[in-house]
Formats: sequence, structure tokens, C-alpha cells
Amino acid sequence: MQRQSLTPHVHWAQRHSELYLRVALSDVQSPEITITDNVLHFKAQGHGAKGDNIYEFQLAFLEPVMPQLVYKVTQRQLNITVQKKESNWWERLTKQERRPLFLAPDFDRWLDESDAEMELKAKEEEERINKIRIESRVPKDPFRQLKRGYLFMYNLVQFLGFSWIFVNMTVRLFILGKDSFYDTFHTIADMMYFCQTLAFIEILNSLVGIVRSPLIPSLLQVLGRNFVLFIVLGNVEEMQSKAVVFFVFYCWSIIELFRYPFYMLSCIDIEWKLLTWIRYTIWIPLYPLGVLAEAVSLIQAIPIFSETGKFSFTLPYPMSITIKFSFFLQIYLILLFLALFINVRHLYKQRRQHLGSKKRKIK
Repeated sequence: MQRQSLTPHVHWAQRHSELYLRVALSDVQSPEITITDNVLHFKAQGHGAKGDNIYEFQLAFLEPVMPQLVYKVTQRQLNITVQKKESNWWERLTKQERRPLFLAPDFDRWLDESDAEMELKAKEEEERINKIRIESRVPKDPFRQLKRGYLFMYNLVQFLGFSWIFVNMTVRLFILGKDSFYDTFHTIADMMYFCQTLAFIEILNSLVGIVRSPLIPSLLQVLGRNFVLFIVLGNVEEMQSKAVVFFVFYCWSIIELFRYPFYMLSCIDIEWKLLTWIRYTIWIPLYPLGVLAEAVSLIQAIPIFSETGKFSFTLPYPMSITIKFSFFLQIYLILLFLALFINVRHLYKQRRQHLGSKKRKIK
């Protein structure tokens, strides 16, 4: 004869982020517990109020819960823990307003909302104290303040340099119009030489661990810019009067006009949210435009290097093959867009880290 299916007594309690269910069954065997469509399904063999039998029940929760649950079987009962999807306080457990007859509060774990909030705050305070204790055990860097002062001064100097470049180019653009495009190099080059040479320090900082930024993106940006500045533009007079120089320098300066102040303020633990947003957003249009301007300068420089033979060389006998520098420029033109992909990926990760959506904690 098939055994009758019965409903066990179930006791419940809650916290802001969890639900606790205690099923009054002893000697539980073969429990089947799942959550489907926000409904808890329970079925198990055990000894309850009606003796040894199969007991089962269903509970439709008031608000969304996580489908994964944790349960623990003891000799006297079965305990279930369910995670809420959002951390808040429920006015009741079930979707139906009328409480099921088999369901009752678990007074051993019951807290009202104010008591639960106090418990939560006490737990957060305990975690904060433990975190402070762990951090206090970590040996402090005796040169930490010195490093921060050094980084602050470096970023300040770079900010002032690129500010001078940006303001100078902008004023000249308003006064001279398009004519300012063609003598940008002769007007701005000395300061750009200084700033981009100084930028090699960023590679050193990353290499020795003064900053935590990855080495490869810094290396690609600094070496790439200096190659364009010193080799392509600085060594060919015909390139120095090209309009593309204006766009290369202008894109570089606008990006750095926000990057260096952000790092400078970070050295003294100041975060300006607007500056943070601009720093991790303005690169989206400007970085590809800057690389595009660099690519145009390379394309314009290739025929000049081919005609002049500058930096070309001939392999020794018996090969005696002349390799033109313009060939390397063509290869570099391809690598330029590969470096663009690597740096854009790095910058996108940084943007998600600093501007990504944060889950608000609802009490």
C-alpha cells in the first residue's frame, strides 16, 4: 500500500540577506529540495508529527531568491538557508497573504527588523575591525610618503607641461586659424620633447613597482609616441610643416590634461568624481583619433624616407641588399593598430573597474 504524503511543520526566520527554514523532521532520508520559478519544493522521507512517512510542501516566496540553496540534515531536524536576491526586509515569507497552516515563526532565531539591522551593523563593524587588524599586521613601507611625494611632483610637472602645450595651441588656433597647423612643430616641439622624454619615467615606475600599472601598456604608449616624435617628425624637416602634426600634438595633450591631474590627486587620496569620469571616458574618442593621426603621419613620411634613403642600410656582402627604412615604417604602421587594440582593452578594463555599476545595498 502506498504511503500517504503529509506536510511537516516548518519554522522560519530571516535576516536582510538570508532566509532560514527549519523543517521539523527527524531521521530524514533522501531529501529532494529545489527552487524553481521562485518556489521552494520539498520532499523527503522522515519521522514527523504523523510518524515515519513521506513529507512534502511548497512555498512561493514573497520576493525573488537565488535558485541555489544550502541545507543541513541533523538527527532532529533539517535546516535550509536561502539567499535573497536583494538585501532587504520582507513583511512576510510567502507570496500569498494568508500564512500556510504548517508554517510558523522560528522564535529561536527570530529578530524584528530593528534588531536585525543592529546585528548587521555589529557584524559589519566586526569585519571592519578584523580588516584593520589584518592590515596592521602587514609591514608598512617606510618609503611610502616619499614615493607619493615623488609621484605627485612628477604628475604635476607633466600636467603643467601639457597644459602649456594645450593652451598655446588653442590660443594660436583662435588667432591664426588654419595657419597655426603648419608651424605647430616649430612652436611646440621643445616642450613636447621635454614631456615625452620625461614620460620614460613611467616605464621605470612600472618596472620597479613604484606604481601598480602593468608594464606593457605604458611601454607601448611611451615608445610609440617617442618614435613618432623623434624619428618620424623630428628627423624629417618636410614632416615638420605638415598639418597632421597639429592633430597628433592636440590629441596627446587633451588626454594628458585629465590623466595627470587624476593621478596627482590620487597621490594625496583625493577623488573628484567628475575628473574620474572624464579621465576614464575621454580616451574613447581621443585615443583612436590620436592613433589615426599618428598613422597619417607615418603614411605621409613613408615616401619621404623612400626618396631620401634616410636611416636605410645595406646588408654586407654577399647579400648586398639595401633595406629602406620606409619598409620598417610600413611594418610599424601595422603594429600601431595592434598596440591600439592592446591599450584600448587595458583602458576599457580600467574604466569598468572605476566606473562600473556598483550594487547598492538595500536595507
